[in-house]
Amino acid sequence: MLTLIYISVVSTLLATVLVVALRPLAIRLQLVDRPHGRKTHEGEIPLLGGPVIWLVVMTGIIFLIPNPAWSIVFVGTMLVMLGIIDDRQPIPARLKLISHIAAATIVVIGENLYVDDIGVFHEIFAMSTFSVLHKVIAVLAIAATINAFNFIDGIDGLSASMALLAMTHINLTFNLLYGSIPPDYAFFGVLFSGALAGFLLFNLQVFNGRKIFLGDSGSMLVGLLVAVALIGASQESGRPGIPPIPASLCLWLIAIPLTDMLSIIVRRTASGRSPMAPDRKHLHHRIIEAGFSPRRTLLILILSAIGAFWLGYALTTFLDEASSIIGFIAFVPSYYYTVLRIGSLREYLR
Repeated sequence: MLTLIYISVVSTLLATVLVVALRPLAIRLQLVDRPHGRKTHEGEIPLLGGPVIWLVVMTGIIFLIPNPAWSIVFVGTMLVMLGIIDDRQPIPARLKLISHIAAATIVVIGENLYVDDIGVFHEIFAMSTFSVLHKVIAVLAIAATINAFNFIDGIDGLSASMALLAMTHINLTFNLLYGSIPPDYAFFGVLFSGALAGFLLFNLQVFNGRKIFLGDSGSMLVGLLVAVALIGASQESGRPGIPPIPASLCLWLIAIPLTDMLSIIVRRTASGRSPMAPDRKHLHHRIIEAGFSPRRTLLILILSAIGAFWLGYALTTFLDEASSIIGFIAFVPSYYYTVLRIGSLREYLR
């Protein structure tokens, strides 16, 4: 336990030092976000979140883990570089999606990941007959999670907070179900969480005057790491010999990013637009339009993520995984409708 606390503190401090050291360089290289169009922040904000989190997590993986996951290191580096390019000169959405699928494919092949447990039809779906499908689902799951965290990165602290909550809830689930967390998984969890915490200190301006953004490089990297963590926690392929957490619970662990992504894809497709076309109709935009400040919007979504986890945990453990999946299918439109009506609810509560 003391080792994990030490790693968490060191990774947070390392992220803090890196931000202070690299911020002037980012400004000099013009790796900054300028206000225009949909972006209404003030001034030029360095897009340092991705490089800083990458440096902290990859350093830990390479030097502190006996057999580093080199494909994750390679793909994480690739996504950060892609994001830096995209932050400077926007890349076509279709090309980004292809890159996400390619990145997911490299990780799945490199780490021999597969999803043979989807929460239902265990005996049939786990058969080797469906081995190719197991790989395809793993690729799609990673690509979808990368996009979900990239989509929801619209206000300060949101994408990183969703990732931090996901990692916290995964570790909590291991403790609740089995009484302990697998050692190397616990190590990765605190390493990643410490890097996220260090970023959030600056993104939420705990240190005034040194604000930074996550950027596409950061949101894509965060999505990749959360996706790998979810597969590692819920599939025996990710953790041979160690009891996994229920696969259906993974939906609830990232319920808010998934709800945001699914709702905007359905809405854009229904209106004849590209699912990747940007707009200001995400969940956080809807809540802000209802009269809430960005900070209160962040708090609402954090509380929503916590509530969603406990709802999913209750459905999974007290009923079964089929009920959990059905519950999640009902949750997505219900939560989206609630967000649309949040303005009316705010007026009612006054």
